Amino acid sequence: MNTSKNKTMTLKIEGLTSEGESFVTINKKLVRVAGFLPGDSVKIDFDEKNNEVLNAELVEASPDRIKADCFYHGACGGCDLLELSEKGRKKEKQAMIKRALARIPNADKAVLEPFTASKILIKYMPRVRLNQSQSYDERSSGFLAADNYSEKVSGNIVPVTSCALLTQALNKRLVAARKILDTVPIMLESLNLMSSSSITSDRVVGHAVLQKGKTAHFCIKDLNKIMRAANLKGMTVADHNNKIKEVLGEPSVTGLIAPDVEGGPYESEASFFVQGNIYQNSKLVEKVVEYAEPSEKTYILEGFAGAGNFTLALAAKGAHIDAVESNPCAVRSGIKNINKSGFKNVKLHEGNALKDLTKFKNPDVLVLDPPRTGTPGIGAIVDKLGSLKRIVLVFCDLEAMVKDCKAILKSGNYKLEKVAGFDLYPRTHHVETVVLITCEN
Repeated sequence: MNTSKNKTMTLKIEGLTSEGESFVTINKKLVRVAGFLPGDSVKIDFDEKNNEVLNAELVEASPDRIKADCFYHGACGGCDLLELSEKGRKKEKQAMIKRALARIPNADKAVLEPFTASKILIKYMPRVRLNQSQSYDERSSGFLAADNYSEKVSGNIVPVTSCALLTQALNKRLVAARKILDTVPIMLESLNLMSSSSITSDRVVGHAVLQKGKTAHFCIKDLNKIMRAANLKGMTVADHNNKIKEVLGEPSVTGLIAPDVEGGPYESEASFFVQGNIYQNSKLVEKVVEYAEPSEKTYILEGFAGAGNFTLALAAKGAHIDAVESNPCAVRSGIKNINKSGFKNVKLHEGNALKDLTKFKNPDVLVLDPPRTGTPGIGAIVDKLGSLKRIVLVFCDLEAMVKDCKAILKSGNYKLEKVAGFDLYPRTHHVETVVLITCEN
């Protein structure tokens, strides 16, 4: 006997989840309906018994829908909101933050600041990752295909010839880099390229991650071919565990770390994370400094410090800082940056922030910029650090924001005071947030 309860209904897409999936509300439950945009009217066949969408089709397009201006849109999953107008994107990203905050107890008492959109929507990204296809029968290099296109695209690779998001220096090298990757043996997990923040600089460096079983010594001739063909000034070479095994040339660029801090420009490498927007990073740094309120009387403890993007800006205000970073390349660059700055009030320690932060005693302020997964065990870390006056958190994932804030606020000793959203990746669903948590007492 067929006991299914299927309904056909026409509903308007209400918004996007933290992961960028479109959704509607059915029977007071959030239901994901993949592939649409906020404001779209969609005809849905819905299985009420299993709370599942069986089929969905567009009935009427959102007034905020626009025509995609990229040939690779769809196959390349990068700009997933390319068909949503800039006005619609800004509105939805602020709404995404509001929905995330609604899941945090007492967050309604916090101040949600106006969303900081990017005035420049293209040529903002100073880093890119290229991949080789893994078959000699389908030689192609480029971007990995979006999940829903992986079986439709040869070798699971989108052979891009240009990308509107990349800086001019990176775009100039895309075709040459792809061609040489198609020529040399299949040996790389990935090739990361990075340019400086200057729109007039042509300097680009690389970071090659070798496949398991491949060695830098065995691949050195082909790695040098890649450097010459793509006109790279330097390259770090890592094994499949991302441990550096070889350094070719001078693999650093400037301007991506603490961009407006005296003593710069400061260095970074393609082997570690930097913020992905050369125009918005300075605004992000300004907000972290504003929330931390650094002074000569302030002791700040920072985790996931990288090469000093926030560290140097905080140190410039006179605060005494202990910063922790796990990536050896970032630590090396960070120490060079600190020495260049001349600041004597900051120390960068190589270590695991999750384990090592609690070794430091009585900080006034905790600053964290964790990876997309957030900071596991953050509640226990905060408890062990004692009575912090301020906690400043930078998130690139709204789910991590919700999870970490809940863990900190659970003790009842702290309150969520302010949240600011930033558009570091225009044309995508990604949202960056800076959160200020203060001591209740």
